[in-house]
Amino acid sequence: MSNRNSKLSIKTQHEICIYLGIPIPSVIMRKLLVSIAFIIGLHTAIIAQTKVTFYTTLGNFDVEMYDSLMPITAGNFLTLVNSKYYDGVIFHRVIKNFVIQGGDPTGTGSGGPGYTIPDEFDSTGVLSNTIRTISMANSGPNSGGSQFFINLKNNAYLDYDKAPLTSAHPIFAIVRDGWNIVDSIANVSVNSSDRPMPDVVMDSVRVTGRYLSNPEISVHTNQIEVSPNPFMREIKLSGVELRELKAISIYSVDGVLVKEIVNPQSLTISMDVSAGTYMIHTLYKNGRQGMGKVVKSD
Repeated sequence: MSNRNSKLSIKTQHEICIYLGIPIPSVIMRKLLVSIAFIIGLHTAIIAQTKVTFYTTLGNFDVEMYDSLMPITAGNFLTLVNSKYYDGVIFHRVIKNFVIQGGDPTGTGSGGPGYTIPDEFDSTGVLSNTIRTISMANSGPNSGGSQFFINLKNNAYLDYDKAPLTSAHPIFAIVRDGWNIVDSIANVSVNSSDRPMPDVVMDSVRVTGRYLSNPEISVHTNQIEVSPNPFMREIKLSGVELRELKAISIYSVDGVLVKEIVNPQSLTISMDVSAGTYMIHTLYKNGRQGMGKVVKSD
């Protein structure tokens, strides 16, 4: 493997010196500049994800886009943001302990940008409709446009149309800061159609910076290994630290909670369930989450 890029060229060294306002380098200074170049190289391995700020009538909150994992869905949202599409649009549907939905300029829940985008599947299997994540709202396969929802709880059953092949509601962002504002929106009074009364308005939505994070940190989710898979009577989780776990929840693919263990004492779990596919969700004491999938054989 060539290492021709491991040293700064004389020209580049001179450019850095001019930028830093220091004399043209001595031998010692050249070694220092090589170290700077190495540090810069390390930072290029970190992925910068777009930061978007929602300015609402109840306050502001910030989200991190999943630019690298969901380029189609995140890219579509950013295109709409940059065109000021969401300015003045309301959150037209709020269901406490479920979701906050918005993005329809008509405010009725049936409007959109006049086009649709294809459903985007997270091939890493890491993303899930967990609390704080933002997903595409749609009326069926490949029907997403501008409407989205914020998950107010873990809604893993919204991940897949037919697990694990198609994504029913693609996840494309997560709320990073200002969750207290999101919580305030979640607790407003609503009418019989779940519309906030009075309206909660997105005064504006803007790109306001970048979050520097590696892919694992950016999604705030760990992949759990489950064995045996398929299983008969019990499963064992790996890739997690028992002492760090706060809870383990197991859902059927249609969203029914079939088992929950608070403060688990073992990573081996008895599963008296019918044949089918199940989603394993772990909640850590530091707020991170984990997701896994397992199949019960006939």
